[in-house]
Amino acid sequence: MTETPIARPAGDHSRIVNHVLAPSPGVYAIDPVHTFVGFVAQHLVVGRVRGRFERVAGTVTIADELTESSLEVTVETASISTLFGARDEDLRSDRFLDCDAHPTMPYRSTSIVEQPRGEWRVLGELTVRGITKPVPLTVHFGGSTTDSQGKPRAAFTARGTLTRSEFGVVAELEAESGSVRIGDDITLEIEAEATLSR
Repeated sequence: MTETPIARPAGDHSRIVNHVLAPSPGVYAIDPVHTFVGFVAQHLVVGRVRGRFERVAGTVTIADELTESSLEVTVETASISTLFGARDEDLRSDRFLDCDAHPTMPYRSTSIVEQPRGEWRVLGELTVRGITKPVPLTVHFGGSTTDSQGKPRAAFTARGTLTRSEFGVVAELEAESGSVRIGDDITLEIEAEATLSR
């Protein structure tokens, strides 16, 4: 039986690995203008608050063998935004992110595991408030193209979950306030674009 070819747009720089699209090898620089590091936190049990970090930098290194690829990202903690100034200032304070003492949150991959349906499990470590813990991400490659500058550009989507109390961020948990105002588990939602730099 003949397999149906995978549709690939003009200018595509991806390759096919195990019957799914994958990025071409190289070092990709994250484009901060087209990268969104978002998060979702439970609020008062029944609701949710969404926010994002507006300043992010890093590289995605794609190896010939995809499981040998790596990711390094740095997020500026003070760039947090939930579209409500008073809440954002509180999140920047030492009750939460303590941005003055810890201006960045670095993330570095430790290994990559292939998953079904063209997804990848990125095992990595996140540092928040000087505390480093494992935070795995499920990553999907969205495809690649040639941008307006003539450079290969790749897109990725990533999802993950972290437990903020493991990083010492315990403000407004039940043990402190008598009721859960903000949930302990934080969902990460990342949309990233990166351009081939070498």
